[in-house]
Amino acid sequence: MHPLMRPLATFAFGASVALLLIAVLPKSPGGDDDTGNALIAAQEDGFAEGIAEEIPADLAEPPPAEDLEPESSEWHEHTVGSGEVLGKILPRYGLPTQEIWEAAKPFVDLSKLRAGKVLRIHTVPGATAPDVLEYPIDADQTLVVALQADGSWKAEVEKIEYERREGTRSFTVNRSLWEAAVGAGLRPSDIVALADVFRYDIDFNSEIRRGAKATMVVEELWTEGRLAGLGAPLAVRFENSGKEYLAIRFEGPDGPRYYDAKGQSRKGPFLRSPLKFSRVTSGFSRNRYHPILKRGRPHNGVDFGAPEGTPVYAVGDATVSWAGPNSGHGRFVKLDHAGPYDSSYSHLSRISVQKGQKVRQGQLIGYVGSTGLATGPHLHYQFWSNGKLVNPLTVPLPRGGDPIPDSMRAAFEAHKESLLARLDRLISDDALVAEVEPEVPAAEPTLPEPPR
Repeated sequence: MHPLMRPLATFAFGASVALLLIAVLPKSPGGDDDTGNALIAAQEDGFAEGIAEEIPADLAEPPPAEDLEPESSEWHEHTVGSGEVLGKILPRYGLPTQEIWEAAKPFVDLSKLRAGKVLRIHTVPGATAPDVLEYPIDADQTLVVALQADGSWKAEVEKIEYERREGTRSFTVNRSLWEAAVGAGLRPSDIVALADVFRYDIDFNSEIRRGAKATMVVEELWTEGRLAGLGAPLAVRFENSGKEYLAIRFEGPDGPRYYDAKGQSRKGPFLRSPLKFSRVTSGFSRNRYHPILKRGRPHNGVDFGAPEGTPVYAVGDATVSWAGPNSGHGRFVKLDHAGPYDSSYSHLSRISVQKGQKVRQGQLIGYVGSTGLATGPHLHYQFWSNGKLVNPLTVPLPRGGDPIPDSMRAAFEAHKESLLARLDRLISDDALVAEVEPEVPAAEPTLPEPPR
């Protein structure tokens, strides 16, 4: 029995609780007529806008519950649709919006429901109204709001305990990386995790080619007999443009890291891309045609198309040498890295660092925007080597990962051979096929050279 349900258990079938429930929860529960399958997005209207400090007056008296078909299970599931808000969902199930919102507020603001999330509503057999509401906060935590014996509602956050199993996935890119990976059972977050494994070697925004192939041993997260999702990749063999990359996850002296076949850490001093995942809309060119000037002009950087507000990360440890407005570059950040390297980030909507500040690799430095000479939200990314602008996607970058310590070498080799055997047995013929199509470069105004 759910821990928050214990206070109610001894009263579940008593007449006193029936009267209490009728008094506190005036409406009857029902089923779900939600359309479901909406994209995950923040609510933009209704309850999400009107609940700054208290529940709007029009929610004080919820509309009558609908006559919905009863379900044989004690649990009802309701998928939040696009534009749905808490104050229009809960009354249909006989649940008090304000009391539940107030109980949950210390943990989660339920006024900001995200479309695609699944609310689970529990009803004790024979009761006239539900007694538990569950809302998934993320892949590992669930908000549970339960009715107490005194008629109040109490919330707590439960950490989901998964059974972890090893599984395999395989896909070949023929049309698009995302389509192929999703077809193989990966979620967008899993694709980002895969890209992170090789973020020092491959830019998944621009370098993936048709025929790229991934074979993976990956954690599977199971709960209540069902597959809830995927965890960390344990071993990945990735083939792209005639090159093969191997990553083995191993618990080294500094925690879990990814290593190559020789036991060298895949971590390097530079990331290949300052964005987690996006798309290249305009590449590096010494003579790109300018649609307004009607002649060729240099485009000494790479443009990544991404929604406004997308986080931008430092590609390596550095000192901030510029943070602020810079002519056509708009809000602009430039980083001075160790050795002969510099990088810059243009058109930011917001800047999160200051001039002179020390930043670490992967640290947030700003957000994608369209400030300066920009036709739309994107990041203009530039990279210098020895004071000369170079193509950031192809310039050779130094490697600097630490090797496995000698004291852990035998354990690593045994671990590696076990995972490689699984990869070798993985049959990829049934993998879904997709194709990467080259992006058509979007015309961008030529920008003046930023300060060096």
